Amino acid sequence: MGVTHPFHPLFQRQLRCVGKRYNRYGERLLLQAEGGRVWSVPVRWTDLGSPDPEVVMGEGRLLLRMADWMQLADLVEGLLGRTAARTLARRKDNYAATVNRITPHGGSNDAE
Repeated sequence: MGVTHPFHPLFQRQLRCVGKRYNRYGERLLLQAEGGRVWSVPVRWTDLGSPDPEVVMGEGRLLLRMADWMQLADLVEGLLGRTAARTLARRKDNYAATVNRITPHGGSNDAE
């Protein structure tokens, strides 16, 4: 069976199906490549899956389906949220360090 997803590393290669498995996203095929490595691939990424209407209408010009764009937006939003939380924690730590560094502690620079 052939891999039809254009961004998959095994795109347009014919591989032997050695099994199936199911996860929360649906059915996946276990395809064996040269050297014995087994890849888990969604059925829709193979020639067994029916063509996606959005891809057919895009005549090969479609980079991502609408569902893919929405999933990407959710991923970016999640990553930005985690980054913002880490940045806030770092700022708080840095602020405390800066305050301790510049606050006089009775040294020779104190006003008499």
